[in-house]
Amino acid sequence: MIAASNVLLDRYPTLNERLPWVSLGVERTPLTTHEVAGREIIVKRDDLAAEPYGGNKVRKLEFLLARARAEGATRIVTAGAMGSHHALATTIYGRRLGFDVTTLLFPQHRTDHVREVLLCIADAGADLRFLQRMEMVPYGMWRTRRTHGDQTYLVPPGGSDPVGTLGYVAAALELDGQIGGGTEPDAIYVAAGTLGTAAGIALGLALAGRAIPVRAVRITSRLVTNRRVLRRLLQGTAALLERAGVGVGDAARRAEEGLVILDDQVGPGYGHETHAVAAATERFAEVGITLDPTYTAKAAAAVLAASDSRPLFWHTLSATMPPVRAMPALPAAFAQYLES
Repeated sequence: MIAASNVLLDRYPTLNERLPWVSLGVERTPLTTHEVAGREIIVKRDDLAAEPYGGNKVRKLEFLLARARAEGATRIVTAGAMGSHHALATTIYGRRLGFDVTTLLFPQHRTDHVREVLLCIADAGADLRFLQRMEMVPYGMWRTRRTHGDQTYLVPPGGSDPVGTLGYVAAALELDGQIGGGTEPDAIYVAAGTLGTAAGIALGLALAGRAIPVRAVRITSRLVTNRRVLRRLLQGTAALLERAGVGVGDAARRAEEGLVILDDQVGPGYGHETHAVAAATERFAEVGITLDPTYTAKAAAAVLAASDSRPLFWHTLSATMPPVRAMPALPAAFAQYLES
């Protein structure tokens, strides 16, 4: 079933004429309650957001790919680590809408999960480009755009710019409609890399008049995940809404005040498993929820380590992976990465 509307656009109808949006099939995702390690935990099931591939990136792409289409782009360029679910989602849905998709990928700690995601990206039809390290992303994206010309649209890593962040402003408004008196969580925990998901949730809650704390669980370097990036996203997204005719008042300030970046689950770094990650993965698997070691298991570990009586875990990993139809022929640098 294809969703025909978006809760942000439904709440502020004037946005329909001013903010491009395309349905990628995102439905309202359920809230479920589970007893995990002896505690009651609410789960926002964005793992079930869409088919054939869910997770948090699809909500962002409904705004990003619509903007690309409105600007007349024919090629999408994005970047991420080798096991980037953002790169996978962008490839799947970008190709579905008729775009060529170039993904610039840099090495990360190798795991079976990373290998699976990389093969899925290749099989989905991405034009793969190898970057030696994360710091090369800005230059790589600029160079790719220069090569392919003005009909290229740059989607930032993680889909985290003001346009993409709108997807999680909408998601927070969706949550607002799902919780009533007496059912509001004490705090919301969500994995945080490029911070667009957490920023959107916090801003959407502020627009809804809710003061639920948001705990953004850092999973990568502070160079990526920090208060300066958060403030820029909040202010930029609020300004985008203001220009489109939505009076947001001091929502960006209230959102920033209500969001804390937690640093205690990152472990040795991006994609590295810890004992807490392994334990969280096992505990959540007992109630039928699958986590990944890079993002969601670290956020889940933060939930289990906290003392909130009604925590909400925002699940951002897709519940399904697209099947690899045939072993794709990888460019030499990628094949060498998997074999080394």
